[in-house]
Amino acid sequence: MKCLDDRTKKDFMNGLIYWLSRPYVLAAALAFLLFPSTQLLRALDSGADFLNIGAGARASAMGSAYTALSNDANSIYYNPGGLALAKREVSVMHSAWALGGSYDFMSAAFPAAGGFKGAVSFTRMDHGGLEGRGSGRESSGGFSASDKALGLGLARDFGGLGLGVGAKLISSNIAGYEASAVAFDLGAVKKLSGAPVTFGLAVRNMGRGLKFLDRREALPLSVNAGAAFAVLPSVNLAAEVSRQVRDRRTTYSVGTEYGLAGMLALRGGYALGASGADGAMTGGIGFGAGAFKMDYSFAPFGGIDTTRKFSLSMGF
Repeated sequence: MKCLDDRTKKDFMNGLIYWLSRPYVLAAALAFLLFPSTQLLRALDSGADFLNIGAGARASAMGSAYTALSNDANSIYYNPGGLALAKREVSVMHSAWALGGSYDFMSAAFPAAGGFKGAVSFTRMDHGGLEGRGSGRESSGGFSASDKALGLGLARDFGGLGLGVGAKLISSNIAGYEASAVAFDLGAVKKLSGAPVTFGLAVRNMGRGLKFLDRREALPLSVNAGAAFAVLPSVNLAAEVSRQVRDRRTTYSVGTEYGLAGMLALRGGYALGASGADGAMTGGIGFGAGAFKMDYSFAPFGGIDTTRKFSLSMGF
């Protein structure tokens, strides 16, 4: 038995070293370290913040450490490469927001021709009623604001390496003024053979940005790298680092998920540098019955409030 354990550990380490020594892994690491400090600086003072809110209560409960775990319909948001692992699924999420606003995200994943997997998504952010102020701080009446995004994703598995691309049409309306933009996402997911370890890398929100009148607001471009480890078939650990150039900030997240009898899942996470706070604890719970799943999560918002998300998903 001891010999078998030693051999298993040796095979695991050999596989890990072999994968990490691949040229594309080194290239991805260099891109993650160097790219944000040069080209990504163009995204400073970006707008369309609703693109950073997230999708799915499961991911939110785990501190949004989901780049490596992405394997469902919500992969179109976190990492389009994860769509290569997704099954047929429809997912909807709702979250109440400040000032009577709301945030909704809907997605669907499905098989496509040629061994590809496809996905569609729709995001809507309603900012609620806002009060306008004049130069002397006097009330100038109320106005509304909303954001929307329609997304398409495509991915394929190449011998254990999932590669995907996403595109989305973004529109924003503030007090009757409208702006639109097109953004792109790239993602990759790699599962190690013979080991319960998965790595993920994603670049999100690449595009020119939204233009209101004579001002263009760049999109919140981000680079995300993560790793996930399946301790047991029902226990997942995940860690992630995200470079958010808009605030010149790097966020570090960890998350865990513990499943019970395939019907109940307890989740928790911690995000350092998120929501403008020193650290944020997140948590949630999930219920499952066959192809139907229901998830709930809570997470701090700006250090002054807590957001709660509800998700429903179903395989088909």
